[in-house]
Amino acid sequence: MIVRLLKGRDGVARVYTVESYRDAQGRPRQRTIASHGRLDVLLAADPDALDKLKLHAKQLTEQRQARRGTISFDTALPSDGTMALNAGWWLAEAVLERLGVERAARAGADAGVARILSLLVCSRVVWPCSKKAAVERADRLLGGPSVDLTRVYRALDQIAALAVTLQQAASAGLGRSQTALGTVDYDVTNYFFHIDSDDPEPAGKTAPRGQATRQRGHSKENRPDPIIQLGLFLDAEGIPISYRLFDGNVPDTSTLPTVLAEFKQAFRADRIVVVADKAMNTRPNLGALAQNGDGWIVSASARGADQTLRTWLLDPKGWTGDAKVRTKSMIVKRGLLVTMFGVDNVPKAVTEKVVARWSADAAARDAHTRQEMLAKAETLAADEARYRASSKRGVKKYITAETIDPTTGEVLTGRETSLSVDRARAEAEAVFDGYQLVRTSETELTDQQVLERYHQLWRIEQTFRVSKTDLNTRPVYVRAPAHIEAHFAICFLALLVTRLLERWTDLPAGQLLDAIRHFEAIPVGDGVHRLIRPRAWDTIDATVGASLDQTWATLPELRAWRRDLARAAKTACFTTPNNP
Repeated sequence: MIVRLLKGRDGVARVYTVESYRDAQGRPRQRTIASHGRLDVLLAADPDALDKLKLHAKQLTEQRQARRGTISFDTALPSDGTMALNAGWWLAEAVLERLGVERAARAGADAGVARILSLLVCSRVVWPCSKKAAVERADRLLGGPSVDLTRVYRALDQIAALAVTLQQAASAGLGRSQTALGTVDYDVTNYFFHIDSDDPEPAGKTAPRGQATRQRGHSKENRPDPIIQLGLFLDAEGIPISYRLFDGNVPDTSTLPTVLAEFKQAFRADRIVVVADKAMNTRPNLGALAQNGDGWIVSASARGADQTLRTWLLDPKGWTGDAKVRTKSMIVKRGLLVTMFGVDNVPKAVTEKVVARWSADAAARDAHTRQEMLAKAETLAADEARYRASSKRGVKKYITAETIDPTTGEVLTGRETSLSVDRARAEAEAVFDGYQLVRTSETELTDQQVLERYHQLWRIEQTFRVSKTDLNTRPVYVRAPAHIEAHFAICFLALLVTRLLERWTDLPAGQLLDAIRHFEAIPVGDGVHRLIRPRAWDTIDATVGASLDQTWATLPELRAWRRDLARAAKTACFTTPNNP
């Protein structure tokens, strides 16, 4: 290893410790082991800093040379059937330990439940599978816990009872301040089950936590299977905070008042501002927020706005910006519905700021989307059978269907149906192409602050994709309400660990999980393991600061690396991503 000085684009020299190696094609390469910062800053603090770094690099080289050895074995020996053991799971374990959820499980239940929780969460990260498969594969985790399958299903009841406690512990372990809960993102998605019929006696949106039932509802994936609704909160940094389950037939829009009260109590939040899409922009939802002294930043439909707002929106006065993007805003009074003295739906006037934005790119995109829908509408209108069978509401809204007498043209009730494309409606909608409305109770924020905060809502959709695609949270196979709650508690923790690892390692979820799932150690005898190390671990090493870049490793070296990962996770800062 050597110390190198490199000048950046600003002409300032920076100091790095680097080492030479050969890549898979045998070509000589160099990689950074440590970055020490600017040379002038180092020398100002210590005139001998450079010499000390060179001495340290020399010592590291000598230590590595001292560890070199020769391993010999008889290649003619028959296979011993030794399996490769996953070592990447230690990275997930280190973050889970940092969050303190195992300690919370031990305090709320016992050490056995804590061990089972750790196994199930880390298994969801390494190889998403059933609870039974996770236990059966535990011996394929390097140093993995030994767990009895019959104990797992009893532990699920205890994990379900601790669901809120585990979320609270994770938030505290992350070091999240009360200020970080001042603004939260909220959205709802659903997960399907492979069952033929709904659960009996759904309790509805007011059902206590842990009693959500599987019901047919509006599936995000357009599946006919019964589903469970899940509401998710993210903090201002885009990190998951909490989840809540609802019956599958509970509308998305009606979940917020229930989950909001529970969230504020569980996390001791005084006042929060909820950022959500237009599905949550309803009078009861915003009324519940206003009644509790909370705020909102929500989108609204330009086409569905009232006449006063649409007139203001199309008025060329008041806009600032250029030909590509422009904005304007105004303060308005809005009537909401609150509960007072035990009486529901009492009107209350609140002050709102409405921010409008127009984008040329968004306008072009809206126009292109509508033209595609009109083309599909033409095809559908030409075939009555296809029209009747179609469930594409977006396309069908442009089709006018009338049952008429083909001789007189009178509207009748009969079999003859006249289908025509409503181009007048399309032209009326085209007027609002490219416009976006965001409404907020936080009237002191600037237009740009409101828009920037709302536009961060994409992170919650990305989080749902990681949950469903990378962690395979659905389909769900458990059926008891407590076991369903426990399943989502486990998946939530696995999702939280994954999102934190993304920020820590600067890798997207797909690459990160692939690296974790393919870092393996193959026992070759005498406590020695051959390591199979994915290339992405170079990035993980550089960002985490706990390296194990070697082909062979002894058990003491592996255990030392595990301790290094745990120490690094304890001091890691997850609140600011390495690559914003």
